[in-house]
Amino acid sequence: MTEANVASITPEPNQCILILGGSFDPVHSAHVALAELFNNLLKPTQLRIIPTGWSWQKAAFQTSAAHRVTMLSLAFADLARQTPLVIDQQEIQRAELGIPSYSIDTLTALRTEVGDQASLIFVMGADQLQGLHSWQNWQHLFDLAHIAVAARPGFTLEALDTSVANVFEQRSGSLDQLRTRPCGHTYLCADLDIDISSTQIRHGKNLSLVPPEVLDYIQQHHIY
Repeated sequence: MTEANVASITPEPNQCILILGGSFDPVHSAHVALAELFNNLLKPTQLRIIPTGWSWQKAAFQTSAAHRVTMLSLAFADLARQTPLVIDQQEIQRAELGIPSYSIDTLTALRTEVGDQASLIFVMGADQLQGLHSWQNWQHLFDLAHIAVAARPGFTLEALDTSVANVFEQRSGSLDQLRTRPCGHTYLCADLDIDISSTQIRHGKNLSLVPPEVLDYIQQHHIY
């Protein structure tokens, strides 16, 4: 499901929306595994995938936004049969206007769209969490959403910037709290033992860890 379908999905009170953002250049099995993990744990009413339009922290993309969106549709097709899926292109649309992507702006727009009562759960990997202190207005993300993190077994908060570790621990919540409250909690699941680099995939390595449909698309269109 693409941006054109967003308007057809009207958020209901007490919705639980799982949010996964990233450059997805390309989308790979770790992205899908992250979404599947929290989809199984939280049973959200919607999965919202948000491809980055213009990342202020990364170099330029290797492929077009249109290709990235198509690859996302292919990668998450199976999961979409379990949970309604929206590929939200708001950051791509901002990039077309020359506006960089900040998560605080994206979550603010999404909160305005769905209202005050819906649960928004922003999921990420431990590598993103380790850089959270460098994100714009990161402390205010909790006013808009919960943050749920998947990490390898053995990961601890000691690996984080002290300010992030303190907030993450203070705001720790249960899965039920994430599912039923609008925002403000954190959750750590140290049970995802997978690490794949999009950079390596673009260089022709670890291609077996790209979803088969995505790999077919990459090869058919001579991407990367």
